[in-house]
Amino acid sequence: MITGRRTHWLALAAIASIFWLAGLKVRANPGTTKQESLDEWRSLTSPTAPAPRVFVKGDHLRFYFPAGDGIEAFDAHWSRLRVPTGPYKVSSALLRWDQKLSRMPEHEHGWREATVIGATEWRQLATNLISALTPTTPGHGAFYQAFLADRLVYRDPLGVPRVAAATEHSRDVFIEHRFSLDETLELVARQVEEHLSNSYPAESLFLMMAPNIRSFTQPLLLDRQQRQCVLLAPAALYDSTDRGATLATTAQGLSALLPESHGLALLKCPISSAARLADLAIATLVKFVRMPLPKPSTQAPVLPAGPGMNLDAWESWLDRYTGTRREDGHLQLQIDGDRFFPRFRQAIAEATNSIHVNVYIFDRDDVAVDFADQLKARSRQVDVKVILDRMGSIGAGASPPATAMPEDFVAPSSIVSYLRHDSALRVRTFLNPWFSSDHAKTIMVDGTRAWLGGMNIGRKYRYEWHDLMVEVTGPVVSSLETEFRREWAHAGPLGDLAYAAAVLGGSPKAAPPLPGSSMKVRLLPTKTAWKPFATAVLGSIQQAQRFIYVENPYLFDKRVILELVKARSRGVDVRVVLPCVNDFKAAGRGNLVVANYFLEHGVRVYFYPAMTHVKALLVDDWSCLGSGNLNHLSLRVNHEQNIATSDPGFAARVRQELFQEDFARSYELKEPVSVDWVDFLTDLAFEGF
Repeated sequence: MITGRRTHWLALAAIASIFWLAGLKVRANPGTTKQESLDEWRSLTSPTAPAPRVFVKGDHLRFYFPAGDGIEAFDAHWSRLRVPTGPYKVSSALLRWDQKLSRMPEHEHGWREATVIGATEWRQLATNLISALTPTTPGHGAFYQAFLADRLVYRDPLGVPRVAAATEHSRDVFIEHRFSLDETLELVARQVEEHLSNSYPAESLFLMMAPNIRSFTQPLLLDRQQRQCVLLAPAALYDSTDRGATLATTAQGLSALLPESHGLALLKCPISSAARLADLAIATLVKFVRMPLPKPSTQAPVLPAGPGMNLDAWESWLDRYTGTRREDGHLQLQIDGDRFFPRFRQAIAEATNSIHVNVYIFDRDDVAVDFADQLKARSRQVDVKVILDRMGSIGAGASPPATAMPEDFVAPSSIVSYLRHDSALRVRTFLNPWFSSDHAKTIMVDGTRAWLGGMNIGRKYRYEWHDLMVEVTGPVVSSLETEFRREWAHAGPLGDLAYAAAVLGGSPKAAPPLPGSSMKVRLLPTKTAWKPFATAVLGSIQQAQRFIYVENPYLFDKRVILELVKARSRGVDVRVVLPCVNDFKAAGRGNLVVANYFLEHGVRVYFYPAMTHVKALLVDDWSCLGSGNLNHLSLRVNHEQNIATSDPGFAARVRQELFQEDFARSYELKEPVSVDWVDFLTDLAFEGF
């Protein structure tokens, strides 16, 4: 009964999502093409055009441009953050052309008119900003997302501030910091406020028209009274209606949902599909019938100063209770897209034998297509195989990125078809039987190097989100290659039969250990009827002695949440990093409820000033990194791949390069966040995800 209700609910949700895809459009104005809308915006905001009048009421803004005998109006709304931030609360919003707005609200109650800072004054102001935001050391620079169209500022050898595209600066320039959109807006707001308070002491509301010869004017609203800063952009920049993708995406979604996931997948993989259904039933039953554990004491003891858990005993515990084994390997952190993607691109170019990619999402945006082109080109010289999650990639491809793509970019209607066209590249898809997903992200090159972690292939991961991959070398890469070979066979036309043959075929010979740099590592996947990742996560939290650091955007599992609180009640230093803005708005609501619960019981909560997609757990000197979220799906249902080690040196790097950096950048929660009944219902619903 429980399984039936859950499957029925998931089916309804999936069908609803497909119809949502059908209606997913971001139009600047009905009846106009994307290019017409962009040309119109460029004309209205040109340096020689008359300045608009701008009115603001709460979280609502209206632009009025004089045009001939009438006006052209644009409308924008944004949502206020409820999590702690710096001196300014920052947001972003899309401007949509609205023909219904025929008169200005200057005499209506509650509307305030903004002082418009035109192009000439903005250029002078921008010059001062560049000087103030550029690091003082010659040869050092900083990247500010969205500021100057995602370009970086640096000082040349003579100490003169310079501006360059992120890909054009000299390799001799050391990038001190890459600021997220939220951090950039707050820094710019604070710098601009100082100038405006001197020039306009009686004014508090400003709209800065920031022209950009390479892109489009993206206005910046600054409200000194409400301590609010909002980045505005024309909605046409994100319009996908000119690409002919909406109907194709809807058709692909319906096909993936019905004939593929619950037709073809069940026919070619009857045994594994039946096992997944049974596994789903058991996981759901356990989740709903387990008794709640006692509420921990709210009296958090003093933090300990003693040693951490016995790592040798812990590794022996993992040997016994997870069914995994220790292997030789070496790990390096690749934090954020600007470190991982150039490394990935270089590896593709240098491959001599094979490139094997297994990702949850292979998007259709400009970054994904660029990598697809490189993989297709190399497929003529080396073996290139790609496995992607069918529904994951379709859903991501239907959602526009948060940053604008090149104006002339046209997305392919299907990334699978695009990868196959005019290339020797081979691609297969995981078909999502019973709405399960292959959520792992693993990339192998030549059988000697691998990467795994949270990053998919797309613009979000390259430019927009905070994320993490681990570069892996040494004999453990052979285990990842073996796993890929089996999954490749399973995704093929023979399904279960091919998978069985691959398993019986054995494993390739492991690569020799790397001299002088090897450590003992352990793969911790989540698979059907085998959940070593969940066992290791819960076991490590229960055995922690000194500290537990967690960074995860989808921390929904109540067993994990309660074990973290129980660890704090034992005197363990427990800290959790959550995203300030979650890509899934409903997940953000649930995070607020969890954050308040943590705070009540002494757990320190940090909100990262952007979307953090990092999945990292550090318990004393044991590190666990990978694709797994701390939710029901990743712990018990989806396919995941994670890697762990008790190497103290690597743990120290994770602590310093990831957690200490993110603690310093984040806003620590000191007081409970205001939540409502919708937040509580959302939190309850997400316990099943």
